[in-house]
Amino acid sequence: MRPGLREEIWRATRIFFVASLFGWGMNSFLEFVFFASLLYLLWFVRKAVKIFKWIDGGMRGIPPTIDGIWGEILDTLNRQKKRHKKAQEKLSSAVRRVTQVLESIDDGIIILNPDRTIDSWNQSAMLFLGLRKSDRGVSILNLVRDPKFVTYISQNDFTDSIEVVLPRNIEQTLQISASKVGVTDTVLVITDVTKFSKIDKIKSEFVSNVSHELRTPLTVFRGYLESFEDVPNKSPAEELATTHMLKQVDRMESLANDLTTLSTMEESSVKIFAERFKLNELISELVAEAKRIGNNNHIFNLNVPAHEFVGDIKGIRAALGNIVFNAVKHNPEGVNVSISLEIEAAGVVITITDDGIGFSKDDIPRLTERFFRGDRSRNFGKAGSGLGLAIAKHAINRSGGRLEINGNIDQGATFSVWLPYLE
Repeated sequence: MRPGLREEIWRATRIFFVASLFGWGMNSFLEFVFFASLLYLLWFVRKAVKIFKWIDGGMRGIPPTIDGIWGEILDTLNRQKKRHKKAQEKLSSAVRRVTQVLESIDDGIIILNPDRTIDSWNQSAMLFLGLRKSDRGVSILNLVRDPKFVTYISQNDFTDSIEVVLPRNIEQTLQISASKVGVTDTVLVITDVTKFSKIDKIKSEFVSNVSHELRTPLTVFRGYLESFEDVPNKSPAEELATTHMLKQVDRMESLANDLTTLSTMEESSVKIFAERFKLNELISELVAEAKRIGNNNHIFNLNVPAHEFVGDIKGIRAALGNIVFNAVKHNPEGVNVSISLEIEAAGVVITITDDGIGFSKDDIPRLTERFFRGDRSRNFGKAGSGLGLAIAKHAINRSGGRLEINGNIDQGATFSVWLPYLE
């Protein structure tokens, strides 16, 4: 039992005992007991009033000096106040640290309410978007009206990021990514990627210019070599040299074409034209071309039902063509290549599987990088440019699809392409 409660019980007992003695002695037991109880109640209420007055004042200053049960309650409240004050100081310190961190980072941070109105932001976000104090509670769509952003922020599942250029600074490229905070709120992270965008643009222009400039000398080389081929009475060494040089010219022309294709696909300003075409016929055409490349030395198994598809036929042809041709170029004769088409409500899944030499699992993340070629891919057929799968990835991404690659050494490879229907 708490000391204060025990003291209060003894006090009440003593008052009742004294009142009873006086009451019995003066033959007024009930009156004395009632009068003593009333006095005790008035004293009890007076103490309570003092305590509530202290509580209503915010429990500031020194608490009233009271003993008994109210003193016990008062001490408990005072201890709770001190603990609450310490917790509040820790919380305030944590909030200050978080605020200082948010203000010190270069990325802009904006917290949005469930209705997409702005709740708070940091200094970088203010600089990027020109935010003012009066913008709190304003819809983010009133400040960023780029159509890509409107579509992006209107969805519920944020799986990617977008890049926008705002009218207030057309030379600045901002990357915006969103994620859910809790159940309803949304946080926007804004990054200035102007430097990287300029680097990518310069790189793309350089690659495009190089591939363009390669064409003229290659055309000249081919012309002279083809003319030299018609010269009679060449020695075997001259024949071999001419053949090897023409093959290298073919390879350089193929590289120049691949660089041009990749550079074009990386241009975000290039629009995609959706067309209606028969996907099964396109796959059959690619298989026929792959058989010619492999001199009919590879076995193809098709499970491709007739299906009309709406999409970027040029990009899809480039993507699927590179994957199918690689299965022939980089595998030995007799390899089985299986192609299946699965039709879904939102798009299609094209799976290309071979039982060839495969590749290391460590190479999978790098297979779609420019100029990357696994060592095992050079053991058979023609050496590639290392751009085929990079072109395939860009073409698929431009159509809003995705490419998944699986495989292992001596266990073949599987390329799964999901493509959505385009309007």
